[in-house]
Amino acid sequence: MKNLLLILCFLFITCSAFPQSTFDKSLNEISADIASKLSLKSKKKIVVLYVTDINKAQTVAGKYIADVISVNIVNDQGNFEVFDRENLSGITEAKKMIAEGYIDANKAKELGKILAVEAIIIGNYTVLTTTLKLTLKALDVNSGFVIAATMKDLPINADAGALLGINIGTTGDNNVNRGFNNRPLNSNESYNNPETVNSKCKEKNTGDYCFQNDTKYNLNVGLITTPGNSPDFTCTLQPGQKQCFYDLSVGSARYMISSGNLNDSNYSYNVRLDSQNVFKVNGQINIEQCKSKTFVIK
Repeated sequence: MKNLLLILCFLFITCSAFPQSTFDKSLNEISADIASKLSLKSKKKIVVLYVTDINKAQTVAGKYIADVISVNIVNDQGNFEVFDRENLSGITEAKKMIAEGYIDANKAKELGKILAVEAIIIGNYTVLTTTLKLTLKALDVNSGFVIAATMKDLPINADAGALLGINIGTTGDNNVNRGFNNRPLNSNESYNNPETVNSKCKEKNTGDYCFQNDTKYNLNVGLITTPGNSPDFTCTLQPGQKQCFYDLSVGSARYMISSGNLNDSNYSYNVRLDSQNVFKVNGQINIEQCKSKTFVIK
């Protein structure tokens, strides 16, 4: 009996020493909130699609968040039936619609028929200074309209930071390595899968940076990483195309983007279209060690 009591005490102390993180607790709370709202709408058969970043890109963090939300809703007392998202790989039509990155009313109706569900949960997140702002919406497959929505700030801890590709400092400075001058990512930036970065990135002190063209123009991109005004790296992007610069030296860099000639010296202003109807923008970015980022040109 004494041995049993000792074991129980040890288990209690061990469990108390490793409480659920605030990030996971907040994720559980937002899952319960959307589940409760769906229950009130009498929607029991659902699917949770990939949660994307603010630029609608699928990320490792987004997949993790969607998986946790799915598990939480399955275990909810509302007796939900949750379609296993991994089975989508065997459904060509559904996979194609989701890969296109945008679920409108018509697509919601089509997916509802294909997957035999009543509601589709979609979501996106934005990385802020110390939190991840998560937004979830539930679409009615009969109308395509949003019938439930919720939003919550999830405190970013070390584990969440690892998923997001953010280095969380131990001194309370949660802004380390999030962007230029330790600022959060801007609305055009997102982190990519860190596994794509050169395995010797720490030794070489390098990172990667990508540009994605979401405009209707053919664009020339120049990256200036050394003193001077001439681009050290260049590429040309057609609409919808993405290209990356690899093994860049860590630190701040300048970018020049134009539908015209990059050698045009007039980059003292930042406009979408100049007097000659040329798309032209410039700015500053931060290359981070062992990180890969994408800048979406809008």
